[in-house]
Order: sequence, then structure tokens, then C-alpha cells
Amino acid sequence: MAEPLADDRRLCPTRVGGAHSLIAHWITPATCFERQRSSYHKCFSCQYRGLAADVRLPQPARSGAVPLETAPVKVKRKKATKGA
Repeated sequence: MAEPLADDRRLCPTRVGGAHSLIAHWITPATCFERQRSSYHKCFSCQYRGLAADVRLPQPARSGAVPLETAPVKVKRKKATKGA
């Protein structure tokens, strides 16, 4: 995901569980409040729901673990049997 253009922008939505969204946008706090006020469909699971405009969420810690999608997987193959 691209970095925000300004420090006061928020990633919409920022999921409570830390899950990534398929589609997310950098928005201003004013846009965030307007979306919350109008019951935007992604607000129910957002970390910014009900928080003040000057709140800054801590950056998630990056671990050295390999993501599951890129982790090597050993495949066991069955040995062929003759004339069963």
C-alpha cells in the first residue's frame, strides 16, 4: 500500500483486527467523520470509528516471519505401485 501524502491522513478502512482491505483509500479526518456520520458501509469494522480527529494509531510492528503465501511447502508424493 502506498504511503499517505500527509501525516493527518487515514487509511480507510483500517480494520480492527489488522486485516488488509481489498480496496482502501487515504482520506482526511473530515472525510472520515462524514463517512461515519452517514453510516458508510466500511465504518463498522474500522479502528478510527468514534475517535477524535487528532488520534494517531501506532504503526503495526513488522515481524521477520515469512507470510504464508510465500512460505515453502514440502509436498509428499505417493510412490507408484505396479500391477495392483
